[in-house]
Amino acid sequence: MVDASTPVRAKAFRARATKLTRTVEIVIAEKGAFYFEPAITPQEARGRASAHKASAFGTLSRLFARPKEEDIAISEQGLWYLPLWHAKAHLRFLYDRSESYKVPIKTPHVTAVTVGNDEYAVKAGSIDLPVLEHCERDEQRELWLDALSNQPANAQAYLKATAIPVSLAEFAPQDAKVVAPTVRASALIRALLGEDFRPADADEIKEERVNVECVDLYLRPTFNFKFEWSAKNKSAEVAVDAITGELQTQPSAAMAAVAKLLKPETLFDLGAETLNIIVPGGAIPLKVAKALAEKRKA
Repeated sequence: MVDASTPVRAKAFRARATKLTRTVEIVIAEKGAFYFEPAITPQEARGRASAHKASAFGTLSRLFARPKEEDIAISEQGLWYLPLWHAKAHLRFLYDRSESYKVPIKTPHVTAVTVGNDEYAVKAGSIDLPVLEHCERDEQRELWLDALSNQPANAQAYLKATAIPVSLAEFAPQDAKVVAPTVRASALIRALLGEDFRPADADEIKEERVNVECVDLYLRPTFNFKFEWSAKNKSAEVAVDAITGELQTQPSAAMAAVAKLLKPETLFDLGAETLNIIVPGGAIPLKVAKALAEKRKA
């Protein structure tokens, strides 16, 4: 009589795990860069910023020492372009996985059941039946990531705006600052794939493919202002999103990251050596394949 919980059977099932070490093919699509033109004027942005003078200094200031409008001076810091990453991927895995099914036995007097050539003892009205599951995991993933804070971003408003293709090495708009990403493309790919990049419970992976369909950097415009409350010796910096018109806190990393020109070869660090370190399970050998260039919608 065979018991599925015996060490001999368990060892046989675990042996399949040695087949997991194989090359993962990651296909990286053509990389792109885009920018948005402001949808509001500097005057409109200043008006929206001025309407929130008091709130710029926090809750305590509003409760205990609410400033008057005339107490706060506002100065313009100009138009900035802040970086935003966008990536999409298609993941496909075909694999086998060992499992044990608890099968209830209806007849009360049964002591053992034969399945194929193996006999299984009935315990507590059921048998533990070892099986090999044939699995297919097919999914799409998409991520918009703030390239300064490394946090997911809500990009719904930008999907309605017109994205203009741009050469990062040449993008230097007049009277505007371009803020370089502190988050690179390799970190974007790691965040996109997540920690469950590969099926960890697989005994044998028969097909695995990760197709990164787009890796795009967007530059979104903001009008930036500085509030000064001289009586309290306080200042605050805010930004008005030039697409949505919403008031935002100016990112603390922005000033340090202001660049004259962006360097694509540094930002799009997607070589095989880099991905071996960045992608979860860095010890897994990786193969980066170059995708065929396809026509993409602007």
